[in-house]
Parts: sequence; C-alpha cells; structure tokens
Amino acid sequence: MALLHFSSHQAAAILTRCLPALSSSYLLPKRSYRPEVLQRAKERIRQDKKPLHRVIEEMLDLEPVIKRPQSERIPDSHPQYTTRVPMDPTNPHYHEKPAYIFNHDVQLGEGIQQALWLTKSQLVGDGQMPSQVQELASSLEIPDMENKVEQSIKQCRLYDTPSSMLSMDRFSFRQTKALTRLGSLLGKDYPELLNRAQANNYYVGASWTRDNDAVQVRGRPGMILTSKNPLPVLASQDEINQTVDVPLESFYPLAPTIDLRSSIIYKENYNFPGFFDGYPFPHAHTLFVFATYFKNSESYKAKGIMFAFANALCRAKQQYGVEEVDLPTPIVTQCIVTNGVKFSFIHVQLNTLRLDSSDGPKNMVWLDAENPLYLDMYPQNIKIYRTKGNRKTDKRYWKPLVKRDPELGCRELDIGVFKKFLGCYLNGAVH
Repeated sequence: MALLHFSSHQAAAILTRCLPALSSSYLLPKRSYRPEVLQRAKERIRQDKKPLHRVIEEMLDLEPVIKRPQSERIPDSHPQYTTRVPMDPTNPHYHEKPAYIFNHDVQLGEGIQQALWLTKSQLVGDGQMPSQVQELASSLEIPDMENKVEQSIKQCRLYDTPSSMLSMDRFSFRQTKALTRLGSLLGKDYPELLNRAQANNYYVGASWTRDNDAVQVRGRPGMILTSKNPLPVLASQDEINQTVDVPLESFYPLAPTIDLRSSIIYKENYNFPGFFDGYPFPHAHTLFVFATYFKNSESYKAKGIMFAFANALCRAKQQYGVEEVDLPTPIVTQCIVTNGVKFSFIHVQLNTLRLDSSDGPKNMVWLDAENPLYLDMYPQNIKIYRTKGNRKTDKRYWKPLVKRDPELGCRELDIGVFKKFLGCYLNGAVH
C-alpha cells in the first residue's frame, strides 16, 4: 500500500470530516464547541487509551508507520505487580500482637539504661574496660607508635580527599580504618590476626521476648570485624551468679519500648548474623559504629549495646538453639563507637537466653566512654543553608563538617586511647 502524504490543511480537513469529536479537542480552540461535544471526545480517548496517531490510523484503515516487534509486545494476561505488602491476615507473617523493632535509625530517649533493660543486662566495670583487656592494652607496643598514630590522623584529616571540607561521616570511617591498619602491623607477632575479616555496611537481625513483648533488632549499624574463633569469656561464673539479685532500672510509667517502632508484620524467631552457613569467619569480634558531634552521643552508645547484643544473640541461637536456657559458655562481643576523635569501648557478655523475665542471671556490659584520642582544637564549621528566604541555624539547615587546617595542630595526643583500641583489636589473638 502506498503511503499517503497530506499537507497540514488537508490533514486538518480529513480529521475534521472523520473525527469531529477529536478535531474539536485537538485542532481548534475548545471554547468554539459545546461542552457535551468535548465531553464525548474526552470519553472516547479515555476508553480507547490510545494516542492520537493510533486513532487516526484505525479510523483511516492505515498500516502503522512503526510496528512493535513481536518479542516486545505485552500479552493481554500480563500480571499486575505491586510492591505493597498486605497488612491483613492474608499475609503469612501477620500477627495480632505487634513486635517492637530497633534499627539503626531509632534513638532511645533514656539512652544506655533503656538499652540495658531491653537486653536484660547489668552495667559493670565502673566505667572501665574488662581487666583482661586492660592488661593486654598496657602490654602492647608498636615501634614508633606515637609518630605513626599522628601521621594516620594527618592522612585522614588533610590528604584523604581533595575537597576543601571533610564530612564527619567520612572522617570517622577513614580514621577507624587507619587505626585498624596500624593494628594489623602486629600480624607477624600474632598470627591469629590473619584469621579475621571485615565487612562494611553489614546487616544483622535478632529477635527475643522481653516482658511478654516481641523485640527485634534489625539494620546496618556500621562495620563488623569477624574471626574464626570466639572471644574469651570476660567474667567468671561467680561474677555471673552475683548478678541474680541486682534489679534492673524501671521506667514506669513509661514503657521501655516507647521509642521502638512497632509492626504487626514480622517473622518470629528471626535471627540472621549477617552471613550464611559455611562462612569461614562466623564469630562476631568487634562492631564499629560511626557517630557525629552534633547528635546525641548517649543514643550512639545505646545503639552500640543493642547491636553488639544482637551479634551475640544470633551466635548463641545458632549454637544452642532458640530455647530459653542459661548458656554453659557465655558469648562475648565488642563494639567501638567513634566520631574519629572520641572513642567509646563497649564489651557485651551474653550469659543467658532467659530474656523474658528480669529474674535470674543477667547479661553483662562494660562501657569505657568518651576517650579523646587528641584535642580537637578546631571547632566544626556550621554551614547555613537558605530555605524560603529564611536564614536559620537549627538542625534542618546545617550539617557538621571538619575544618581543614594546614598545620593540623594535633595537640595532647593520648596514646593510651590508641592502646585501648589496640587491646580491643588484638583481644582473642594473644594467648
């Protein structure tokens, strides 16, 4: 069939003759026609759901200029996919009673004490690390240690990126990587360090019952260091038995789960350590949580306790099952919360899976908080953004940045803080 060629005036005449309703809505001003005519044209287009050129081809019995390949044609029985999860009993994970979920975005209003209640834990150690880790930290030495630590700080603050401003998130991550790199220099003296692996932005999920409420921890807290062998136990059985008579702090009339997110769609006994069976480094060693200056440091410590506890709980349920029992061998995990300058060291020992009631032995937490590696003498630059013509300095309009300084001035370097970091890193590798 030969192609038909029309001028603009001829095409307008044909459309006016063949499609009076369409011509009224596409070729001439709408005000020239009665409202009922326009309404019929709109209804016809809406019912056909076809573009104008397809309507013209069908009305004039013309072949389509561009044919759709057979492989690209959508069948009439194409399923209608949707990402919406049904929130009714038709969902296999629906429950009448909600679960309270803690993730990396949740901030506990009561901070550390609320995290201790949720994990049925007692704070021990009088603000210090466990004695075994302290002795290990004091005995470790690296040749030219102070110079190497100062050089790593300069590298992270001055030469890590060509940008004029360095974000706190990037700086805290790079500083932690630099310090772990210094710790790996002792690999020739402690071969156990070679049985380690690091994973950035890993995922963990754990679930338990606390005071008849289902509690779950899910999320991506930071960077995890795993090992082939578990960490040594920190507290003896006599010290564990002494926690039986220690009461946990109450938040009455507030519910301890008030800050957690609730959901009626969840999996019972959901425990995922972040890796599948057969992984050569199955034991969680140290979790690194990265913080910033302008956020509540108390909530970050609570976050470290919750996720360190989740790592230990996943391993315990893999090893001993989901029954509520007292563990014959406690499981120990560590966590370091840092913004690149200040370091908080957390140690968690899981002693029992009987978490529903507050009676019986408690789990144990050591917290050595707010250790400055050096004096951060340069205040953070507060960058103000303009929004709707207003100039404000509340949290919606600024973000923390580290101000560059050509001389850096790393004053009052506390090498003891790095030794604590080194003690946590080498914990379990020194026999």
